[in-house]
Amino acid sequence: MWAGEADPEWPAGSARARRRWRRLMGVAAAFAAALLTYNALAFTLALHAEEDKLRNPETGILVGAEPRELGPENSPRAALFIHGFGGAGTDFADLPERLAENGWRVRIMLLPGHGTYPREMRDQTPDTLLDAVRNEVKTLRERHEKVILLSHSMGGALSTLVATEMPVDGLVLGAPYFGVTYRWYYVLPPEVWGKLTAPVVRWVYKGKLFIQVNRKEAKDHIIGYTWLPSRAIGVLAELGTRAGAPETLSKITCPVLLLHGRHDVAASPQAAEEAFAGMASRDKRFVWLERSNHHVYWDYDQDQVFEETLAFASKIRDARAYHKKP
Repeated sequence: MWAGEADPEWPAGSARARRRWRRLMGVAAAFAAALLTYNALAFTLALHAEEDKLRNPETGILVGAEPRELGPENSPRAALFIHGFGGAGTDFADLPERLAENGWRVRIMLLPGHGTYPREMRDQTPDTLLDAVRNEVKTLRERHEKVILLSHSMGGALSTLVATEMPVDGLVLGAPYFGVTYRWYYVLPPEVWGKLTAPVVRWVYKGKLFIQVNRKEAKDHIIGYTWLPSRAIGVLAELGTRAGAPETLSKITCPVLLLHGRHDVAASPQAAEEAFAGMASRDKRFVWLERSNHHVYWDYDQDQVFEETLAFASKIRDARAYHKKP
């Protein structure tokens, strides 16, 4: 090949173009290697992070995350507690005990894939989570005249969806998830980032650092996974989208109490406000919490949250059954 003659494999025929291509391929290879290393390391850390936690040797469930039942078995009214994403019944502090003391039969459920090992979350879908809630509601409705759902975060999306399908006498939505709180520096909505990165970034660190509660001493009491599978975050996003859809909200006609931290950095206050406005219920109340972050049942407004919830439950108790027992 004569000097200056074009290389048939390189239309530009320049050494500069070849160097640029090699650098690009090198960067791509380094990025791929870094992702592989991160995913392998994250998976290992996810396994080890759960090994030293106390759990029931027979069920594998973390101590404190077990499903529980409280209160009189023969009560005509029952309350189902539905926890948040990656969490457990400890999301609600001692509100279940308070409600049981008021004569309610209380059931604190554990969602599939939760309270055991984070790798079990990878197998869950929106419908496996919804089916678990449906089954709990069905069982309670067979035994009790009135049934209310009390929830936190993702549990709010689940209870909203189930309340459009099954007889429910009331909803308490604590910091319900209808979307992630947006910050200007995200550029794209967090849900979009989740879809883009989930195929390549398999695990996301959570830990106590990202338990969003202003009352720091509460963090030690809230059970949750240290690492979360990215695939599960996509399930969370889909549930929020389904629950916040106008056709869903228009079917919510039972009494509703929604409690949300005005400065919640996890579940979007704006999305919750918009969802609340779309609910068809004529008996609904939105309470802004000024000192709370995402874990409203544990935060500085806890007394207000408990008072509002117990007052709502008393109103349901004294009212005519919203749905007749089948």
